Amino acid sequence: MQLNARSTRGFTIIEVLMVVIIIGIVAAFAVPKINLGQYRINGAVRSVNGLLTRAQRMAVTNQFNTNVIFDVPNNMVRVHEDDNNDNVADPNERVRQYPIGENVEYGLGGAPVRTYGPGPVTFTRTQGAQPVVIFRRDGSASENGAVYLTTLNSVATGRVTDARLIEVVVATGRTSWFRYTGAQWERKY
Repeated sequence: MQLNARSTRGFTIIEVLMVVIIIGIVAAFAVPKINLGQYRINGAVRSVNGLLTRAQRMAVTNQFNTNVIFDVPNNMVRVHEDDNNDNVADPNERVRQYPIGENVEYGLGGAPVRTYGPGPVTFTRTQGAQPVVIFRRDGSASENGAVYLTTLNSVATGRVTDARLIEVVVATGRTSWFRYTGAQWERKY
């Protein structure tokens, strides 16, 4: 009895190509269904919420005011460590600037107002003509207020579920963020 000299282990190139083609076809149908806007807006709201929390902790640790300025036209957030508590960015005071996120802007994106006014940032105090919330050395905030964020595509497509909201409580300086479900604002953190 003679054994076949050819090995039966492994895959042929044809079999490998067929598997790659099948994976490509499945991916072509699945990729358009992924909503990258949801990932971007969630990342942006977590980032801005984290900046607010760090600013509050910085004020308590350093024992001087920390101002968070919302640069609405440029979709930026500035954090100003106000050593002398005069609400003016002096040359020796640190000011850092952060973008709010790729394809994200301040605004409601068609979602209704929750508790605070309709503006994208509801804080009434300003610094350099921009809305600001000030965290004091006891951890409290200068006022109650909210920051609304949405994706650039939500306005064009009417997708209100991309709206997010960060609320700041005056007495404690604590922040919470919410997601609009299409019917109501749902607290996330």
